[in-house]
Amino acid sequence: MTATGSTSEHGPSSSSRRGEPRSSPHRDRGRRWTETTPARLWLLTSVCVVAIVGLFGSAASTLGHAREGLHVLGRDAGRQAMATTDLYLALADMDARVADVLLMGTDHDLGSGREDALAHYEASRARANEALLQAASLTEGDSVEEHNVQAVLDGMGAYERLATRARLLNDEAQAPPGRVDAAALDAYREATHLMHTGLLPKAFNLGLDSSAIVRANHEEGRESVAIGLVWVGTVGAVAVAALIGLQLYLRVRFRRRFNAPLLVATAGTALLTAGVVLALTSSGGHQSEAKEQGLDAAMALSRAGAIATDMQADQSRYLLDPDRADNHQQVYLARAQQVLYRPAGNLEEYYQAIGEVAAAYPELPGSGGSDPEDPGTLGYLGQRAQDALLPGQEDALAGVLESYDALQTEDRRLRAASEDGDLAGAVDIRMGVAHSGDGAFQAYETALAELIDLHEGAFAEGIERGDAVLAPWTWLLPVGTLLLLALVGLGVRPRLAEYR
Repeated sequence: MTATGSTSEHGPSSSSRRGEPRSSPHRDRGRRWTETTPARLWLLTSVCVVAIVGLFGSAASTLGHAREGLHVLGRDAGRQAMATTDLYLALADMDARVADVLLMGTDHDLGSGREDALAHYEASRARANEALLQAASLTEGDSVEEHNVQAVLDGMGAYERLATRARLLNDEAQAPPGRVDAAALDAYREATHLMHTGLLPKAFNLGLDSSAIVRANHEEGRESVAIGLVWVGTVGAVAVAALIGLQLYLRVRFRRRFNAPLLVATAGTALLTAGVVLALTSSGGHQSEAKEQGLDAAMALSRAGAIATDMQADQSRYLLDPDRADNHQQVYLARAQQVLYRPAGNLEEYYQAIGEVAAAYPELPGSGGSDPEDPGTLGYLGQRAQDALLPGQEDALAGVLESYDALQTEDRRLRAASEDGDLAGAVDIRMGVAHSGDGAFQAYETALAELIDLHEGAFAEGIERGDAVLAPWTWLLPVGTLLLLALVGLGVRPRLAEYR
């Protein structure tokens, strides 16, 4: 009975103990430690440190994206794209020089002379080869564009053979000025057909594709920076909030009015965040200005020069190929409308309309919207050129428009002489237009080059300003981060020392 009673007395107690979870002494000790002031202080400090390090990481990454975007635009794809726009100009100039040489015939001293025309031909050929190399490096990895580059390169070889044959046949025939030998004309027709149906369209497309590549890179970079700005702002706000929380905890727990190092760290974190955001925003603004008012405008004006080069070559083709004169005249008008568009059904109407543009500038005809049927003054030298102007560039565009109007005045004289049967007079006018010293086309090229230089200067300046804004942050960000971490350590160290 005693044994049974004993079992009954102790059994439930033993069973109860087995049913309860046994707490580990280490676990209890750890739980008690986490509830202590040092543990909470360490936790808040760690949150602040992680937030500050996170701010450094997000800012460094975003600043890196911004620098890369400036580098791609200013020293890589942007420069290469600008060079590829020269390809169309170089090819068009090659064809123009061949036409001029054929038009001169046996009189090698017309205009700037045969030797000058051939020297310009060789210079344009060298520029075309250089531009093709730039295009090849820009389109590397794109099989379609690489094929186009190779096609232009192969086409140039075929064109040069046909152009050389035309020149030799014309020389052998001792053709007088304006009277191209029939066999030479056939060879030149093949050459210029190849140029205008194969080489120039591909060259123009390469220029457009290079612009698209630059635009895509620019937009991708802007998107990356925009996302980075959100991260920098968010992490910076978290870091400031964590530091304020730590400051408040110390004030309540230790009954201190303020902690000077932590106050400085909080203000420094806010300033660091704001500084990075401001630098990224400012740099992005400079980059956009460099692209839109610098690179894009310069490339558009370069295309205006290239198309105008082909236009004035149409003048030679108009004279040396009378059977296709009407076609060359219509092509001239179509190209002229690309350069500077005003509503016109024929060249006479176009001459008048362009004269009105030059006379009305800085107002552009049709830009007020008073006539709903008038689309305005468009083309590369129209509204888009005016919109891209920077302060102080108005006179430069005025000079371009005036020289373009003068070019149309000479074109009117040339065609009038031809229609009157004065071929010699028409050839003289054409050679005067093409004269490399003081010709109407040279005046136009000079005025256009001055405006292009201004936009290229704006491009370079925008890139430099963007770089200048970001440059200090290569050292300011790491130094600032280390200083903030040191201030946090100085702020909490005395309080932690009280618990040693």
